[in-house]
Amino acid sequence: MPNFCAAPNCTRKSTQSDLAFFRFPRDPARCQKWVENCRRADLEDKTPDQLNKHYRLCAKHFETSMICRTVNTFCRGIRKLKNDWVILFLKIN
Repeated sequence: MPNFCAAPNCTRKSTQSDLAFFRFPRDPARCQKWVENCRRADLEDKTPDQLNKHYRLCAKHFETSMICRTVNTFCRGIRKLKNDWVILFLKIN
């Protein structure tokens, strides 16, 4: 099942490219920051667990310096957000 980007006006989905998609964090404070920076009122009433399970943001909305690549012996490189992944700036196309 494809992942769709939750950023406003973004139509990217995981089946269209090799673009990384990131789950909303479960940490309530970080999750709230993501919701605020998404500027989507419909996400404000969701719990961090709901957001983590059902919503993603594609890599186009993050500064490249926020993303690190790890190597996994079972699959290709995995892209993850760095440990201090509170979104300070969300790029909206």
